[in-house]
Amino acid sequence: MKKLVYSMFALAMTAMTFTSCEDVPMPYNDPNNYKAPEQELAEGTYLEESFSNGFGTFEVKTMKGNPWTINYSTATATGYNSSDKTNVESESYLLSPEIDLTEAQQAYLTFEYIFRYGNNDGENKVLITDEYTGDPTTTDWEDITGDLTEGSDWNTFYTYAKQIGEKYIGKKIRIALYYNASDSGSRTWEVKNLAVKEGKAEEAVDDTPVTPTAGTGTGTKDDPYDVQAALSVIEAVGEKETGVVYVKGIISQIDAIETSFGNATYYISDDGSTTNQLNIYRSTGLGGEKINKEDYIKVGDEVILCGKLVNFKGNTPEMTQGGYIYSLNGTVASNPADQEIVGDSKGDGTKASPYNVPAALRLIQTLGSKESSEVYVEGIISKIDDVETKEYGNATFYISEDGGTTSQLQIFRCLYLEGEKFTSANQIKKGDKVVVYGKLVNFKGNTPEMTQGGYIYSLNGETKPTPAEKPTEDGKVAGTLNGNTLTVQSVEFGLGNNAYAGTLKLVDGTTITFDQNGGKDAAKYFSSGQYIRLNPKNTMTISAGNKSISRVIIFCQFQNEWAYNAEGEILLSSGENGIQTDIYIYGVESNTLTVTNASSQTGAKGQIRIVGLEIQYNE
Repeated sequence: MKKLVYSMFALAMTAMTFTSCEDVPMPYNDPNNYKAPEQELAEGTYLEESFSNGFGTFEVKTMKGNPWTINYSTATATGYNSSDKTNVESESYLLSPEIDLTEAQQAYLTFEYIFRYGNNDGENKVLITDEYTGDPTTTDWEDITGDLTEGSDWNTFYTYAKQIGEKYIGKKIRIALYYNASDSGSRTWEVKNLAVKEGKAEEAVDDTPVTPTAGTGTGTKDDPYDVQAALSVIEAVGEKETGVVYVKGIISQIDAIETSFGNATYYISDDGSTTNQLNIYRSTGLGGEKINKEDYIKVGDEVILCGKLVNFKGNTPEMTQGGYIYSLNGTVASNPADQEIVGDSKGDGTKASPYNVPAALRLIQTLGSKESSEVYVEGIISKIDDVETKEYGNATFYISEDGGTTSQLQIFRCLYLEGEKFTSANQIKKGDKVVVYGKLVNFKGNTPEMTQGGYIYSLNGETKPTPAEKPTEDGKVAGTLNGNTLTVQSVEFGLGNNAYAGTLKLVDGTTITFDQNGGKDAAKYFSSGQYIRLNPKNTMTISAGNKSISRVIIFCQFQNEWAYNAEGEILLSSGENGIQTDIYIYGVESNTLTVTNASSQTGAKGQIRIVGLEIQYNE
């Protein structure tokens, strides 16, 4: 039996040809003439892009090194590679489409951003032009960057707002975000919710602590505002939120302690009286832990709070929801992310050699706010917070090297063996030896954990197939056979969201089998885009039994142009305006076809998103 194997060559991103993904279904009729749909914008909005799922109508052009990417629902620029802790000399533009201001009276640009490591080499610029040449390196740009506020964490976004100059009103313009970096250091810039709108720009929010006109303190951890100072700051900023600040005081009144939500609403003042109070709205406990009992706090307690201040609706000076107790009667919660890690690191995170807990914790310390890829970690259960069996079927617990409470890793909302739901709280207990599988992260900068969605691979030596290794249940037989042509859309297989694809059956007996093939992620179905995602190294094998396949068309949702030469090799080019065409495989002349995604790219750039197939058989 003849078997043909086709490989998707690694995505070769050359200068000026970088493109990105967009979750817009490809039409089946004529993919070569496909154009991205125009945005439906609200009146007074000339451009709007969140960067939550992709670059949308924006285009990336990279001169060298690392391009702009989509990370954590932001457009991200950095020359730093976390995988090997190196910096790459980089230069890249994130280019807007043409923005029509011919009918505008006045307009402004705004976006939210995080900017870190500003002392490192490089530039970060906001650029504008009405004479774009098609090449950002030869375009005469105006630099309208101004000052970018450098952050101290990966959770606090600042607001950029800039009035567009009068000379651009009545014209068609372009905006570009530009960055460069050297191999000796790099900055990191994350951007989201970019818009160009009619009107006048509001002053950008300055999240640095405001100098109070009364009271004491500067709002830092080491020098908190007292309540009088906090109230004067709120009066100064009006209904705008401040950045994150620290405020000290004495609890003067308690409105509610919600143990079901783990927070409390109360008031503090400088002297414990009910005069000149600051409302603390839905604060969590020490270090952000849940408030789990009614007497967690009481009137008269001395506290230092961390959070944002605002004059809510113009009549309630408060610390907003999301604040937490930094110090309670002199007790300061330790930050688990800063703990001294005890023990030697072992393992490489694979199934054959899982990380031990010290190795996992040290890896997390290098991640910043990013997640790792899926890894295996072994340890002993040292503490169990919760085993939920009624609805979600997951458990939150801790593991350590020796079963003690030193150098622990939280396993957050983990599933049971084989990725199944927990059905009983007795399925795990303190002292159990486990190997867990999932992604690692330093959650909100203070909780080293394995993120929700992980599962137990091994429990006290009992090992069962991982979800990726389990064959998919038969599900629905799908597809439509018309003469010698069979068509099928991925949605027809009836797979649940985030379900592994496995082996799928077609109406004529042909099967499609997806294999992880040593990749980090197995092929899965995503209901939001109605596609099966073939990840790097994954294979898709079409087996037609006694039939001979002559041609296969793979309808894709990925924004790159794939083409075939006469020898059947798969090539990659940028395509006109970076618009995707689908994958055509001719001259198969076999009853079996295997397609391999051999991309070396990470994230969306390396994925093949399959929304449907057409299989043509020889007569």
